[in-house]
Amino acid sequence: MSRAIDALAIVLLTAAALAFGFGLHALGDRQDFRALYLLAVGALALRSSTELLRPRGGAA
Repeated sequence: MSRAIDALAIVLLTAAALAFGFGLHALGDRQDFRALYLLAVGALALRSSTELLRPRGGAA
């Protein structure tokens, strides 16, 4: 199960990088709404990726 979560985190990290890249490209093309949307998607994907990898504090 741990490997599946790691793989999902890597997929989310890749999606975040792609969304940021496309968002910056859209920003350069002066497509403001598309750029904001893609940058927000990238930020949420990056946050989700790091949340999956964060160690949990278990009740022992």
